[in-house]
Amino acid sequence: MAESTTVSLNDIESFKTKALIWANYFRVVCLFDSNNYPNNNYRSKEWLLAVDAIDEIVCNNNAFDALKEFHAKVNSTIFGFLSYDLKNEIENLESENFDGLKFPELFFFESRYILEITGDKLTVNRNYPETFELVERIRSQKSEIKNQKSPLNLKSRTSKETYLQNVEKIRKQIEAGDFYEMNYCNEFYAENEELNSVETFLKLNKKSKAPFSCFLKLDDEFLICVSPERFLRKEGTKLISQPIKGTIRKGNSYEENDALKAQLQKDLKERAENIMIVDLVRNDLARSSKAGSVKVEELCEVYEFNSVNQMISTVTSETETSPIETIKNAFPMGSMTGAPKIEVMKNIEQYEDFKRGLYSGSVGYFTCDGDFDFNVVIRSILYNSTEKYISIRVGGAITFDSAAENEWNEILLKAESMRQVLNAEIESN
Repeated sequence: MAESTTVSLNDIESFKTKALIWANYFRVVCLFDSNNYPNNNYRSKEWLLAVDAIDEIVCNNNAFDALKEFHAKVNSTIFGFLSYDLKNEIENLESENFDGLKFPELFFFESRYILEITGDKLTVNRNYPETFELVERIRSQKSEIKNQKSPLNLKSRTSKETYLQNVEKIRKQIEAGDFYEMNYCNEFYAENEELNSVETFLKLNKKSKAPFSCFLKLDDEFLICVSPERFLRKEGTKLISQPIKGTIRKGNSYEENDALKAQLQKDLKERAENIMIVDLVRNDLARSSKAGSVKVEELCEVYEFNSVNQMISTVTSETETSPIETIKNAFPMGSMTGAPKIEVMKNIEQYEDFKRGLYSGSVGYFTCDGDFDFNVVIRSILYNSTEKYISIRVGGAITFDSAAENEWNEILLKAESMRQVLNAEIESN
């Protein structure tokens, strides 16, 4: 394995842009950008780029066992993703809905190039002089950002009328005691359209500045993600999960936004949603943790982002299981299912009209010593360049107190940043 070299940068933002443009010439790319988000006690890597695969694993069956073997074999950090539909391997479930994107269920790779920026320092997993040659190659890239041509028309996979009707049906099931809360999602999509994925990510990331943003390329499949949510992190023996439940728009002034944050903080419905998922996360972490170690460090705190305000809780514990088993025990994340988890996942499949795939899944990395950090794939544009298929998926928690029209407006609010960057109009059918 090559030694690493650290160099100073005086053109950090320009270098980040050009590095992603350079990386996109390779068939496999994974970028993580925390955007120096200030309001998080458990910070991610500041900026981390993995490019080109030395070795890789692609799975649609027996994925977790294969991942254990791959992680044990590779003596370096591995990067990749877990699809939401790995739920079918964990539980006796299935996914039969339409899939326009065709991402695999699981993909991880050992990277040829790893570039990490912290402050004004760039570390590359290469020796001198190769690091300096690579830096100059990146700096020579052109970095003009163009506007998305033509307005896109995004169709609603589930019509507004049907969506509203389904919310009422879900509420009736909650009233009947079938479950307590369901994360119900919709897809807005465009067919026969082309997308410059790098430019789209750069614009969306600049607009959102989310703490768990990532760009992923696997051959002809792209994820452009500006997620505000962490699924699970492991530091030594400590596990950290930070589920989100509760959303309100940003204000047009500091005063208005402070008032909106206070409104969200006191909203009984939003707090109930968040607390239900916190209980589910506590149970999920307990399956991998020392008895009595699960703690709620933050409950229903309101975090401010560029586009919205969100209610976030932080749950921690001390793990005593292997990294992959720990992930499996908590997957998929409760914030994207509801409670109780297995029952709502069965019902989600009946109400939704699309296969979630990578949406509601997770992108992240495992270090060779067993630490890891994974996001929740939300606030994302997914794109298959061969199929020319563009997809935005958004959803929200349905509880007995949900109002159908409000739930529809919430998913439009969550889609707004992506819609603007795509220069798109949404047809609700």
